[in-house]
Amino acid sequence: MMKKYCFHVLSAVSFLAILFASLAGKAQTPVTLQQAVDLAYSHSPQILKARSSAEEASWKRVEAQATYLPTLTGSVNYLADKRYMLTDVTLPSSPAPITIPQIVPTTIYSLTAQYNLFDGLASTNRFLSARKFESAGQKESDWARFRVAREIQLQFYKVLASKTLKEVASANVKVLEDHLKDVGNFRKAGISTNYDVLRVEVQVSEARSELMNAEDNVLIGEGRLGEALGEEAAFDPQGELPVPKPEMIAKLDDRDVESRPDLAAMALKTEGMDDLATAASRHWVPRVSLFGTYQFYNNRTNETFNNEDFREAYQVGVALTWNFFDGFSQMAKSGQALEQKRQTDLSLRQARLKAKQDVDLWKRKFQYNCAVFRSRQSDVEKASESVRLAKEGRRVGARTETDLLDAEAELHRAKAGAVNAQIGALEALINLELATGRNLSQL
Repeated sequence: MMKKYCFHVLSAVSFLAILFASLAGKAQTPVTLQQAVDLAYSHSPQILKARSSAEEASWKRVEAQATYLPTLTGSVNYLADKRYMLTDVTLPSSPAPITIPQIVPTTIYSLTAQYNLFDGLASTNRFLSARKFESAGQKESDWARFRVAREIQLQFYKVLASKTLKEVASANVKVLEDHLKDVGNFRKAGISTNYDVLRVEVQVSEARSELMNAEDNVLIGEGRLGEALGEEAAFDPQGELPVPKPEMIAKLDDRDVESRPDLAAMALKTEGMDDLATAASRHWVPRVSLFGTYQFYNNRTNETFNNEDFREAYQVGVALTWNFFDGFSQMAKSGQALEQKRQTDLSLRQARLKAKQDVDLWKRKFQYNCAVFRSRQSDVEKASESVRLAKEGRRVGARTETDLLDAEAELHRAKAGAVNAQIGALEALINLELATGRNLSQL
């Protein structure tokens, strides 16, 4: 018996140790909305990825700009072994031909410079395209910051709403459990019936289920907030839900979508693709360039560093190259660029149409939820007064326990409805910001 008791004690201690360790591992960090947004700016993978893409586009612009500068290359050749080519020469006074070896330098130091004079403006078009892609990358980076900030804001508000709904559900469970005790005592006293007890028990069971769901929503919301922040730590949002007002969107117009950075970036990419297609189509134009080569060579001895044995040579000239046929390679690149430009243009058109539809949709949802929120606030005041009157009526015998129970249930439903309408309006407002690219909540 003693061993069994010790075993149960050890099991309980182990369970408590694991529970406390789990709770310690999930310690939450209090965070305000502005702190969460600032953290996302420096840790969000979406923002960091967009920033890296903008930097990549900047380097591509540097690459395209290099075509306006001369190139300078150097080389060193050393022959470890050789066998000269022979040339037979017959002199007029010689009965037999004379064999002369073709002397090849053992060591050659070369320096070659080249400058592009004309390529049909293909390099200019590539540079213009790269510059537009660079501007598009910067706008996409700005849009990523804006979009992530709104996603953080929405998740932050959802967690706050879930915590409020959890408090409402917890209060509802507590009230119903108190009613269940009272009804049980009244039944023993012969005042209430089994019907009353069963009715309250059903409501208590339903309220406990709602409380579990509310607790799960809080945990899920906190996890999504951490994911959006790019952190594995758990965060505990601090603050209050703002009150939505119809005046926030009074001056909103669906034409505002044209100023969205992501749509402006797509328009720049379309123009950049057009420049690339133009550059690729210039493959038939001859290329003209200047070149110069300087050589410091030794064809006397096998010495590599003896300057006395070295000689100098140079060439300066103009080169013209004309690509008559390359297996349609450049023509294929031109066609690819044209199709990419067409795809980007169609994507831009589709995005603009969707943005205008989204503006109309979320404006209606925002106005609807604002109206519902005001209505639910009024319902909360009326339900609170109804609960007060039901309590007074029950005290004097004019109201029953059932009347009070119904009044309190209406109060909790009104509170939950107000919170749901409030978060619905805030979600619609944030989606309006994403549809128009405008800061309506002053974040």
